[in-house]
Amino acid sequence: MELFFKKLVGMALVLSIAIICAVSVTAAQVTEVNMWIMPNSNKSQADLEEVLAKFHREHKDIKVRLTILDWGAAWPKITTAATSGDVPDIVQLGTTWVSSISAMGALEDFSARVNEIGGSSAFLPSSWKTASVEGSDKITAIPWFVDARAMFYRTDVFKKLKIKPSDIDTWEGLELALQKIKDANLVIDGVKVNPLGFTGKNDWNVIHNLAPWIWGAGGEFLTKDNKASAIDSDEVVNGLSYYLGLVRKGFVPLDCLEQNTAQVSTGFDNGQYAIVFDGPYKIKSLTTPSQRGGALDTIAAKRFGILPYPKGPEGQYTFIGGNDLGIFKASKKKDAAWEVVKYLSSPEAQLHYAKLTGYLPATKKALADPYFTKDINRKVYVEVVKNGKTYPTIPAWGLLENVLIRRFGVMWDHLLGSIRK
Repeated sequence: MELFFKKLVGMALVLSIAIICAVSVTAAQVTEVNMWIMPNSNKSQADLEEVLAKFHREHKDIKVRLTILDWGAAWPKITTAATSGDVPDIVQLGTTWVSSISAMGALEDFSARVNEIGGSSAFLPSSWKTASVEGSDKITAIPWFVDARAMFYRTDVFKKLKIKPSDIDTWEGLELALQKIKDANLVIDGVKVNPLGFTGKNDWNVIHNLAPWIWGAGGEFLTKDNKASAIDSDEVVNGLSYYLGLVRKGFVPLDCLEQNTAQVSTGFDNGQYAIVFDGPYKIKSLTTPSQRGGALDTIAAKRFGILPYPKGPEGQYTFIGGNDLGIFKASKKKDAAWEVVKYLSSPEAQLHYAKLTGYLPATKKALADPYFTKDINRKVYVEVVKNGKTYPTIPAWGLLENVLIRRFGVMWDHLLGSIRK
């Protein structure tokens, strides 16, 4: 009996040692990939972890560790990492940042690997344009998700004033509708309805807000060779004049111009504006209950529709932005990092993430899903991206953007000063 017990203990010890060794080997084989992202939704970490759950089940040898960067701190932190070499493996980059970080020589070239994700033809053309520096044959980022803008309007206001959506498909038509709303002096549910809401200079979207009107008038930010500013051209001036004229004619309340995008968006929800311009994530907000961080319980939630930007004299455009994924050259885990990027670039993962965040997927296949094409509001964005434009993908764009924001800020100051005299 004692001999049997000793054998049993010995077998248990051997088994325990084997298990410990197996666990140790398994742990040693797991590669931890560090990924920096920004707050892309109300539950940034939880949402991406949900999307990555399938990846982790299929790649038990790779673990993705997420770090959430505040948008305000992201640019300096990313540029510091790029110059110091102290980097994460994967980094989320705003589409207007890719060319600047690429020019530092900090990003891995994906050119030899893009066929693994379907190549350029798998992505929206406007998104794929942001994956490299203009004029370069290197692909240094992979499109992850898309931000586009469209017109949100109050269906009850339009019905009451007999305004049809087709009435405002041009700049002239928009102005006539805004005048009708202004003259009506509507109060609905105890809230005065102003014709239009948009921000002035106190916002992170200053250029994005102006771009569709500049392009619609035939203007561009830079000359064709991207070597000089074109903001003093007649076309740019015409586009800006039309946009600022909407304020001069009293369609936009002046206090609105002191607010940021989030405040104006909330104002639409609460019934203060008949029309605003916003991204696809606003649909998610207006269809999500307040207890889950949405605006389903607001005045506008049951009374909104979406239309493309009205057509200008030289065409119909919207700003296309979003975010891409890059891998730092200094990463020591590039192969594992690529597996993560490849997974997040798949139509399935992009569709899943789009449903959680409200953004648009960057792949054509995901955007063609019935979730977008069969929904009365989301399908507008499917059409909108066809007329979308991006900014020039040149290394200096980040610096130019800051200069333009300051210059346009002075423009807003002059406008408000002249109105308030």
